[in-house]
Amino acid sequence: MKSNGWAELLDFERDLPTTPEDVVALKRLRGCARLDFDGYLRFLASFEPPSPEDLRSRRGPRGDSRFEL
Repeated sequence: MKSNGWAELLDFERDLPTTPEDVVALKRLRGCARLDFDGYLRFLASFEPPSPEDLRSRRGPRGDSRFEL
C-alpha cells in the first residue's frame, strides 16, 4: 500500500456523528469519579475466571516452547 502523503483531517461533524442522547450520556459521565488502579482491580475481580477447559479450548500459544525473536 502506498500513501500519497496527504491525509484528510477528521471532521467531527461528518466523520463522528453524535445523537442528542450521546451528548447527554457524555455530560452525565463527566461528573463520575475516575477509576483508580485499585478500583480497576476490583472491577476485574468481579468477573468469574474462565474454567481450565475453556482456557484449553482457546487457540493460541500454549507456553510449551520458548519465545524467541
